[in-house]
Amino acid sequence: MEETGKKRLVAILAILAGIAYFLVCAVPLPKELVLSPVWSTPLPPEQDGKALAASSGAATPRSAVGAIPFRIGRRFGYFTPDGELVFVATPAYGVALSPEAYAVYDRLSAGFTVASPSGAAIAKVDALGYPFFSASRRFVIGPDQAEVSELAADGRIAWTRRFGSIATAFSASPSLAVFGLLDGSIVGIDPAGKEVLSFAPGGSRIPGIYGVAVSPDGGIVAAISGLDRQRLVVMEKRVSAYRVAYHRWLDSDYRRPVDMAFTEEGDRLVFESPEGARAYEPSGRSGGREIVLASASPIGLGQTLRGGELLALVSGLSGEKRLVCASASGRIVVDAPLSATDAFVRASGDSIYIGADDRIARLDLREL
Repeated sequence: MEETGKKRLVAILAILAGIAYFLVCAVPLPKELVLSPVWSTPLPPEQDGKALAASSGAATPRSAVGAIPFRIGRRFGYFTPDGELVFVATPAYGVALSPEAYAVYDRLSAGFTVASPSGAAIAKVDALGYPFFSASRRFVIGPDQAEVSELAADGRIAWTRRFGSIATAFSASPSLAVFGLLDGSIVGIDPAGKEVLSFAPGGSRIPGIYGVAVSPDGGIVAAISGLDRQRLVVMEKRVSAYRVAYHRWLDSDYRRPVDMAFTEEGDRLVFESPEGARAYEPSGRSGGREIVLASASPIGLGQTLRGGELLALVSGLSGEKRLVCASASGRIVVDAPLSATDAFVRASGDSIYIGADDRIARLDLREL
């Protein structure tokens, strides 16, 4: 009897201890998230070299406020968060596009006009070469891809830099423009045109930079470099110089530009890999960790929702694509089929803007 009483006491104490643990060390259960359609807007068909009327008529400066840029197939344009098309166009050759401006250019570009989302001319540029825009900054790369200039707001050349090799990759923040070169070098230039970073990762049989990304504050620069073998290199700014903080060999053997981007919050680097999208977290800028988002051929890297809580991207080949949202730990919280040959994704707050062939739609994340 005494032994039985002891066993019961031990069992009661264990139950009480378990209750105390869950009261003191409670872990909130993840909320179930669902995608709720808000609107869907059809796109007009492609027409070479022509600006196409928006569904609501001619664009006005007011309708362009807060407009979101997009490119799908050969079309580009802007739309509002409420689903109004500001305008859509099909360039004869190419377009540089940003939230603030765009510039259409020809195959043999000897100059171009920078225009606002409403279509109003901002500046005329006479420079020979091709425009590209990033981080509210405007650049021109020469026909030989070895000379780069930054444009001032009025279209004048602010600075020019000639490299000893062809530029193969590019990324920019407000404070740093980073160029990857075919010879395996990485060059960083500040807004005044001063070189503040020059580094060659090396270590591979064949040099070359196939992708670069810079964090929004300019403090971290990442690159995918080399062939046989290829590797990821992450550099962090320490006082006045950039130092390698993380690197590892990759299973990839890309011989083309590789997609990679930092999130808007700057706390994660997302890059393309054979397994799909991978995310690297600097973890206090003292070495970090990687997670895998199980999705092939990722599109729209670096898009985040809910203040950086979730990553959003499109994955898949041909007409079999999927919209994927994943947590910081890599847990997939949304995995929805998307029937589209071409697609894009933008994310802001709790909203996802998705383009699929001839239509743009907005989906909002809601908690059940």
